[in-house]
Parts: sequence; structure tokens; C-alpha cells
Amino acid sequence: MLDDWVFDLQGKEIVFTGKIDDYIRPELVSIANRLGATVKPDVGNNTDLLVRGVSTQWKYGNYGTREAQVARMQRTGHRIVIVDAAGFLGLRSCFPAPTIQPHIPKITARQPASQGGVLGAPYRSGQFANPVQLLGEFSRDPDAVDRGLRAHSATQDALAQHLKSIGCMPLSPFDSDCNFDLAWNSQDDSSSVAEIKSLTLANEISQVRHGLGQVLDYGHRLRSRGFSPRLYLVLEKRPLKSFHWSGLCTSQGVTLVFAPNFESVT
Repeated sequence: MLDDWVFDLQGKEIVFTGKIDDYIRPELVSIANRLGATVKPDVGNNTDLLVRGVSTQWKYGNYGTREAQVARMQRTGHRIVIVDAAGFLGLRSCFPAPTIQPHIPKITARQPASQGGVLGAPYRSGQFANPVQLLGEFSRDPDAVDRGLRAHSATQDALAQHLKSIGCMPLSPFDSDCNFDLAWNSQDDSSSVAEIKSLTLANEISQVRHGLGQVLDYGHRLRSRGFSPRLYLVLEKRPLKSFHWSGLCTSQGVTLVFAPNFESVT
């Protein structure tokens, strides 16, 4: 748990305040328990995190006695943070939760760029920890899927390392609205976003087409938040029809890049 982000709830003690739409308290406790947290009714010296819902009783920026207690504890040096309902629920999908300042209604990280919004959270490795699960008769070949995931992960991590080597800051997504593979801020304060695709001879066409659509969507979503990102489609290796795909991407304002050299990435 860093000052501005919560990455997981494993081993943490949490407290809920207010209500979260569409959930009753036992359901929230069950979610927290599955994520490895212990839920307590009130804030204490061992509390790590307060999850703020909503309440009609809160007026004029006062979010209740539990949040007031957290604010006092923070002022005296306690390592305790607050996240909102969206941040808590996002942890189920492995998205980090941005923290809230006490008695401030909105999370700065989610605001438009002009109001302090951020492009992404600190980078997290692309490694896939869980094995591929069979999905009945409609499952794809699990070995092929597993190979694709490993190649995707390796390419993503290699790009992140390349970005660090040229002075850029790699970032990961923090919500499902813009679930890109990798974004980064450059030294000149410009922003970029990338979709990464593994390739085989059999899936080249579908992968490149799919990836191009995804990165165009990410760019549109980030522009709506006030960013002006450069768009990259990053492939595990040079495709068979690289000239065709490069021309198509360029026509859409997207730079096509191949591992392992990642030329044109800035």
C-alpha cells in the first residue's frame, strides 16, 4: 500500500462507512474477506483502510464520524487511508484503488487532466499468475492461450523496461473504463498509450485488427478526460504483412511498433 494507491487488501483490516449501491453489508464483507481482508465495525489503531460509501446524513463535506477519526489519525502519523466504493470494487479485478483525502468528495486521480487527473497508476508487471482454465466444449486450446498470455506479458514488461531506460514512466490502468495494457508519461510531459498483442501466423490478421480498434478506443477515452495521448500498437514481433499494417495504423494516427527494439517509441 503506497500513499496514493491501494493495490490489494491481503492481510489488511478495513472498515466500511456509508452505503454502496446495489450491495448489502454482508455482501461487502464477503467480498473483502475473499480479497484477504478482515472487516471491523469501527476504526481502531490497527485499521489500515476505510471504504467510503454514501449516506444521506452526510452534509457540507462532513463524511461521518469514522472519516473524521481517520483524519485525526492521519494527522498523528497513522498509516491509514480512504478509498471510495468504485476503488474497493475495482480491487476485485486487480485494479489499484486511488486514495481519497478526508472530507474531499472526489478522487483527484479520476478527475480531468486539467484538475489533476492522472494517466494511470504505478506500473505492475504483466506476469499472469493463474493457469488457463478450461471453459467446457467452447474452450480454446489452453496451451495456445497460455502461450499467448506469456508472450503478451513478456512483451509488455520488455516495453516497460525500455521506457524506463529512455526516461519515461510506465503506467498501468486503474479502472475498467480505460483498461489499456501500458501508458506512459515522457520527459516532455507528453502522454502515450499502447495496446500490446502477441502474434502467430494463424492469428495475425485478427490480432492486429483487434489491437488497432482497442488503442483507438483508449485514445478516445483519454482525450475525453483531457489528455492528448500518442497511440501505439505494439506487437510481439514483426508481422508477415508489416508494410500493410504500418500503413493502416498510420492512416488512423497510430504508430505500429515491434518488439524487441520498440523503435519509434518516445
